[in-house]
Parts: sequence; C-alpha cells; structure tokens
Amino acid sequence: MAASLMDLVDLTMVNVALPSIRTDIGVRYGLLPWITGGYALAFAVVLVPGTRLGGVHGRRRVFLVGLGAFTIASVLGGLAPSPEALVAARVAQGTAAALMVPQVPFIIDAVSPADGRGRAVALFGAVIGLGSVAGPLVGAALLHSDLFGLGWRSVFLVNVPIGMAGLVLGRRCITEGRDRPTAGPVRHERAGSRRRGGPPVVTSLFTIRTYAVGVGVELLYGALGGIYFLAWCFHMQAGLGWSPLRAAWCMLLFGVAVAVFAGLSRDVLFPRYGRTVLQAGALTQLTGVLVYGWQTQHYGTGIQPWQILPTLVLLGGGMGLAVAPLSTVLLAEVPPKQLRLAAGLGNTIYQLGAALGIGMVPVAFLGLLDAGRPAPVAFSHTLRWLACLLVTAFLLTFALPRFPGRSPSKQSRTGAVADGTSTAG
Repeated sequence: MAASLMDLVDLTMVNVALPSIRTDIGVRYGLLPWITGGYALAFAVVLVPGTRLGGVHGRRRVFLVGLGAFTIASVLGGLAPSPEALVAARVAQGTAAALMVPQVPFIIDAVSPADGRGRAVALFGAVIGLGSVAGPLVGAALLHSDLFGLGWRSVFLVNVPIGMAGLVLGRRCITEGRDRPTAGPVRHERAGSRRRGGPPVVTSLFTIRTYAVGVGVELLYGALGGIYFLAWCFHMQAGLGWSPLRAAWCMLLFGVAVAVFAGLSRDVLFPRYGRTVLQAGALTQLTGVLVYGWQTQHYGTGIQPWQILPTLVLLGGGMGLAVAPLSTVLLAEVPPKQLRLAAGLGNTIYQLGAALGIGMVPVAFLGLLDAGRPAPVAFSHTLRWLACLLVTAFLLTFALPRFPGRSPSKQSRTGAVADGTSTAG
C-alpha cells in the first residue's frame, strides 16, 4: 500500500513543482510537459506487460524489482543536472511504477487472511484516495519548507527513504512468490505466451459495445485530465503568481470534490440512473469549464482562490460523477475469463489518454505563453480545448445502453420505474 501511495503522490506532486523546476534548470516549454508525460506514457505502455510479468515470475519478485528501480530512478531525478536527464529519470520512474503497482492488489489478496480481505481492500481504496488528494499538498509543503536547501529536488528524493523501507519490509513480510506449487501454472502461462507470440491484447474485447465505448470515454477523460492539471497548475503559479501552497489548496478542494461525488455516483446514482449519471457528470464539468472561462477573462491575473471555489466544486464533482462508474461500464458485458485483461487494458488506455493530453499542453497552453500571450488568454484557450473534449465525451455516452450490463428486458423495467419515480416526484 505504501508503494501505491508513493506512486500516486509522486505523480501528482511533481505538477506543483514544475514552475520551480523550469526556473532552476531552464526547461524549455516544449520539453516541460514530458517531465510528467514521460512518466504517464511509460506507465501506460508497461502496465499490462508488468502485470503479466508478475503472474509469470512471481508477484513478490516483480514488485520488489519495481520498487527498487523506482527508488533508484527517484535518486536520479533528484540529482538530475539537466532537463533531458530529468525526463529520462521520469520515464524510468514510470516504467518501474508499472512493474510495482499492478502487483499490489494480488499481494494484498495473498497475505490477507480470508476474514480480513474485505477490510484490506477497503483500506487499499482509502490509500488510493488519500494519495490522489494529498499529492499536491505534500509537494507544496516540500517546496515551501525547502528541506536542506534542496528546493524542488526534495519532491523526488523524499521517495528514497520510503522506497528503502519498503524494500526491507517487503523482503521480510511478503511471502507470495514463485514456488513449487505454482510452478505448473507458471510454466503453462509461459508456454501460452510463447504460443501467442505477441502482447496479450484480445481484439474481441472491442466487439463488445459497452467496452469499446467505455474505452473511448476513458481515453477522452485521460486526455482531459492530462491537459487540465498541468496547464492549471502552471497557470496558477507562473501565470497568477500564486505560491505552491495556495495552488495546492485549490487542487485539494478539487480532489475532495472528485472523491465525494465519485462515491455518490458509484454507490448510489449509477445503479439507479445508469448512463444518465455519466452524462450529468460531463455537463456539470462543462458548466464548470464555461464559468471558469468567464472568470478568467473577467478577473484576469487578479482572480482570487475564493472566487473559483464554486467552479472547482463543479469541475471536481462532475469528474467524480462521470469517471467513477467507468470501470463498471467497461466490465459490464466482458466474459469472466477476460475481466482481468479488460480492466488492465482499460487502465492502460486511460494512462495513454493522460500522456496524449500532456503532449497537447504545448499547443493548448504553453505555446501561447512562449509567444508572449498573457496567462489568462492562454488558459482560456486551454479551457476551450477542455470544452471540446467534454462535449465529445457527452455525445459518446449516448452509444451506451441506458443501464450497461443489464438485459434489455431489465433495462425497460428499470427505466419505467425510474421514469415513474421521477414523474411522481
């Protein structure tokens, strides 16, 4: 769990440090997005093979290799003398994370007693949520405290003691691995991989409508997040002159809104209203984008955090409503034998979308700054890109069944009940 937390915190807190990194080592605008994009792209490409390597060579072994490599890459990132060296270290971090992170759920399942697995899974989910929300604040606190005069380098070097402790504890406490009883299945999987002679992508998955459409929506939301978080964080600090802590508090509010509405969407709204929840989420985000665009043009560089708080609730709440049910949509009609592969492939496509979005930031935002345009003008341009992505995602959801995974007869009955309930209300 600590390894997953380290991965999530590292991914999000680096965004807060980007303006400081650019000033310190002179990163040009065209290369800046790849400090985060290199990580996301490497993670996406290696995620599915990394999961399979754990199945073939043992979860414990691959996890420890990934954790060790992540720790070494963090050292290289913290000591990077040039922008190119930092990007290379980030690519190495993303590759290592893709070996480390997918093993964690399997290890939790293996080491937890049967009556405690539910609590362990719930704790793992809480850790994931904590990492997503806390990352920017941790990064800002490290920058503000300037530990040992390291500045932005502490954002990377803070992983080193955590990684070393994880390696020691992992070797002692994780017992799952490749042993005699699993040798037969391991040999079978190796032989199957050799017979297939290629990556484990099952094209038949894309003949399933809910999966194909869900993957398309995942790709769009990945790209949206990639563009928004990088451009927004850079705009708040380099464009508006806010401190990292002030920017991080705004990002924290956004993250809390995502978490609250994600739980509401997944557990309450989506089972009752189906795809309508995804559409409502996209429209809520679109409203937030339009309001933010107006505020950016109206207030310019004088905009204050309190003025955008309601907008951040709209943006975060909409994302929580739309993204949380996507895993359910993806797997709703997938055959049981392909569930694990389908989930991994969906995660990979989301990460690829994020890398694609980050790669678009120079066109959507940084290029305008480089051309001398004011920060509010550049950010307004970025928001127009986000609006286009959200409209596309909204329209794409109409290709989904109203209640993904339910038979047509059940969909009709559920729809009638829902309509009757709303009419009666």
